[in-house]
Amino acid sequence: MSQINVETPTNLIRFNPDKLTQEAIDVLRSIFDKSGYNNTVCLPCPGGGSLLGEPARIVRFLQGHENCWKRSPQSGLYRHLFQLKKGNSPLVLFDLFWLNKQLPFSQLKDVLSDDSVHLLREASILSIQNDTVRAKVRCYPLYGKYFFFDPNWEQQDFVYMGWDSRLLVDVTASYTKGQHFNRVLDLCTGSGIQGLSLSAKSNEVFCADINPRAIQFVQANAKINGITNVQGITSDAFSNTPGNYDLIMANTPYVPGDGGELPIVGGDLGIEFTLRLIEQIPDKITDQGMAILYTSDPIVNGKRRLLEKVKKQLGKYPFQLTLIPLFRVNYPQTIPMMQHYDRLNLSGYDDCILIIQHATKFETRRRSWDWMYYQRTCFDSWLDWKKRSKQK
Repeated sequence: MSQINVETPTNLIRFNPDKLTQEAIDVLRSIFDKSGYNNTVCLPCPGGGSLLGEPARIVRFLQGHENCWKRSPQSGLYRHLFQLKKGNSPLVLFDLFWLNKQLPFSQLKDVLSDDSVHLLREASILSIQNDTVRAKVRCYPLYGKYFFFDPNWEQQDFVYMGWDSRLLVDVTASYTKGQHFNRVLDLCTGSGIQGLSLSAKSNEVFCADINPRAIQFVQANAKINGITNVQGITSDAFSNTPGNYDLIMANTPYVPGDGGELPIVGGDLGIEFTLRLIEQIPDKITDQGMAILYTSDPIVNGKRRLLEKVKKQLGKYPFQLTLIPLFRVNYPQTIPMMQHYDRLNLSGYDDCILIIQHATKFETRRRSWDWMYYQRTCFDSWLDWKKRSKQK
C-alpha cells in the first residue's frame, strides 16, 4: 500500500462516533458484504483449556452457526478449514474487527484499498501506526446488520457487547414472534443491539443508558443499518424515559461484586440493580405490555434466590413470571471475588432471562432454552465448587 498519514497517539485510542460518515458506512458495508464477513461468526476465538465443549463447537462450525463468543484451544484448525472453504479475506476482517488484532498493511492489501483505509481512518474506524492498522471498534454481524462496540474495557465508559447481548436478542425474538409494538424501551442498551434488532417490529424504539457514550454508539449503529425509528436517551434506569411501553428489554448489570462499577456489577448478589428496575415495571408497561430482562439468579446457601425476591415485589400484581436459566457460572478465580462469595455464602449464579407479563393471577414458571448446555455448565460449576471446598 502507498504511504498513508500516521495518526497521533491521542487519536489512536478510541472510536469517535461523531466522525462516522455515510460514505465510510457505505464503503465498510460493501467490504463486509463482498468478503462474507458475516460467515466468520462460526469461528471460535483462540484460547480456552477445556475440550468438553468442543463437540458442540464443531457441530456449530459445520452448520455455519455461531461460535464467535466462545474460545477453543483448536481455533487454528477451525481457521484452516474455514480458509479452504471461504478464502482468506473474511479471516483478515475477523482478525481486524473481531479479534482486534494489529495487522500489517501487507495483510490487508487484498481486502482494503489505500483509499478505503484512508476513508475509514478519517471516519475514526481504523487507526494507523507505522506500517500497521488496527480497528478502533469491534463489529458484530447479526441477521444482515452490523453493530459496533468498544474493543476493550480500559475506560470506565466503555460500550459493552457480549454473548448475553445476543442471547437476549434471540429470546426476545422467540417470545415476541408475530407481534408488533407501538413503543419499545431498551434499558441498559449499550451498543443498542437489542432495541435496534426490534426496530422492524416497532413503531418507536427508545434506547436508554446512563452512559452518554453508549447513546453515541446507538446513533452510530442505527446509521450503519439505516434505522430511523430509534431514539437514544441518557437515563439512569427509568429516570428520563417518557411514558409507558408495550415491551421493555434490559440487559442489566448482573454480576455479583463488592463496590464494582456498571455496566457489569449489579450489586452484592448481582441482582440489586435488576430488583430496582422490577419495582417500577408495573407503572412502566402498558395493560398488554411485557418486560424481558437479562439478569442472574444467585445461589445462596444452595438455593436460587431471584424468584423469591421478585415475588416480594410483584406478588400483589396479576403477573406471570417466566424464568429461563441459560447457563451456570463457575466459582470465581480471583481472591477478592472468592472472599466476596464466601462472605455471602454465594456458591455461584445462573445467567438467566426473566419475562414479566400480564396474567389473570400471579404465577411463576420455568422454561428451558438449551437444556443440555445448561446441565453441562451446572456440572462444571459443581466440580469447580468441590475443588474450591477441598482447598479451604
